[in-house]
Amino acid sequence: MRELHGQARRCGALQESGIALILVLLVMLVLMLLSTALVFTARSETIASTNYALDTQADYVAKAGIENALNWFRSAHYTTVSETQAATDYQVTGDGSAYNLYTSNSNPVLCIANCSTNNSRVQLIGYGSASSNFPSGVTNGSGTPIAAAFASDLNNSGNGVRVTGDSTHSGLFYVNAYLLNYQTVLVSGTATPQETWLITSKGVWTGKSSQTGAIATAEEQAIFQPIYTSGSGEALYGYCSVTMEGSAGVCTDAYNSSLGDYAGGNISVAAGVCDQTTYTNVGTGGNVGANGFVDLSKNPTVNGNVVIGNATPSSIPSTCCSGSSCGAQTSGGNVTGSIITGAPFVTAPGVPTFPGSGQTGPFPGTAPSENSSQTIPQTAGGVAATADITPGTGNTYTQPCIAGQTCNGSKANPYMINSISPNGSNTVTLYGGSSESNPVYYDIDSINFSGQAAIAINGFVVLNVKDTLSITGQGIANGINNSPEQCQIFFAGNSANLGGNGEISAVITAPLASFSLGGGGSKGSFLGAISALSIDDQGGYPVHYDIQLSKMNGSLSQSLVSSYTRIKQ
Repeated sequence: MRELHGQARRCGALQESGIALILVLLVMLVLMLLSTALVFTARSETIASTNYALDTQADYVAKAGIENALNWFRSAHYTTVSETQAATDYQVTGDGSAYNLYTSNSNPVLCIANCSTNNSRVQLIGYGSASSNFPSGVTNGSGTPIAAAFASDLNNSGNGVRVTGDSTHSGLFYVNAYLLNYQTVLVSGTATPQETWLITSKGVWTGKSSQTGAIATAEEQAIFQPIYTSGSGEALYGYCSVTMEGSAGVCTDAYNSSLGDYAGGNISVAAGVCDQTTYTNVGTGGNVGANGFVDLSKNPTVNGNVVIGNATPSSIPSTCCSGSSCGAQTSGGNVTGSIITGAPFVTAPGVPTFPGSGQTGPFPGTAPSENSSQTIPQTAGGVAATADITPGTGNTYTQPCIAGQTCNGSKANPYMINSISPNGSNTVTLYGGSSESNPVYYDIDSINFSGQAAIAINGFVVLNVKDTLSITGQGIANGINNSPEQCQIFFAGNSANLGGNGEISAVITAPLASFSLGGGGSKGSFLGAISALSIDDQGGYPVHYDIQLSKMNGSLSQSLVSSYTRIKQ
């Protein structure tokens, strides 16, 4: 029995040692698998890290292409298509305004003439299967066609532009450009192109500068355009303040003069109210703004936004407002749009200057006054103009003027008038130039009339007024059937007054003046835009803003990037 038990114990021991061997082998297998996984993971991360580095390097090369394209479009290597050529080559439509500004009808812009493929989008191509399609007659400052300059400067004639850090860190970029939008805006009286471009850039990382094969590629795209800032963007703007007090008649709205006169030329509708329901070209957009504060009380209505230019409070003089007295105080009125604070501070423009001396002393000296019904300018023999005139050298209309001065209606040699004060029901008629970009200039010491008197404007004029600006009674100055931009008034004085039952259409800039509006009635209204040191509107006097003024006398920045996107591969 003892022998049998001993044999059994030996057999059990042998079985147990076999299980241990199997367990050891299993553990070794698991460890081997784990080791393999760790090695694989480490290798994968190394490869991923290397690929990420290469991808990032290719992306930086693509970004370099975007930046080079932006600089190229800003430089003399590129020339925008002029408004005249765009009217022929691009699918654009004029706005019907006095400026005849154009806007493209499609996005992207279509070339309909003088391109290699007409009725196709405007594009400049450096890579891919497409070809450049750009008006053939447009050349840059060196006389090179734009498409050829683009291919050479930004794509090295299809070979790519090399970007090199050192001999082992290098890449190539290729650039395409697509014209998304084309329009013209008014800058210093001249129709100026504003283009929006979509740029795509492919970056190819080659490693060594001697290699051309792609190790990694990336694509970026950006949209850029110059920013247009309007010179007359609000119905009322106070470099310090705007105060509106009163009920329905104290209001602002907007209309589009390219679609017709305000309220169809109906004076009784324009006076005393802001009507946005009867006529299709009348609506919101009569914005009011100020650097310091806008104060609405006794239920006036702003059919538009209230804008406060207090982005830099330190720029607001303490004589205007300070602390809580600045800003929008609108609880006593109605604002149909938004109240916008933190807008850029608007710097007041300079005032016009006048001749310091003449044969008989400082302006106005012996300049004539116009009090009776009269048409000006006139020749030296007294023959009055009967149509738009061309100011400048060669203009035969040389009066009114001061003895010893030259007057031809140009900015440098304006006509000179002591005062325009028509009495009774007399009308003084001023002839101007054929367009806003070519107006006739008048230097005037005083405009002061009331009663039934009127100033009639034919063509486009700029009135530089020195001391007095007061139009009241039932007079008319550039009436409702004329667009406001036909009469620009720059006032150098400290106090101005418009009101009564008068009907006035103009763009008025008075940086130093406290400007008073009021006393509306059966014909009382203002059409256009006013900017002054401070504006006080009360007594039933509506202001109707012409949205065409937003295109007038603005400024255009250099091209800026408005969006930036990496294209997924």
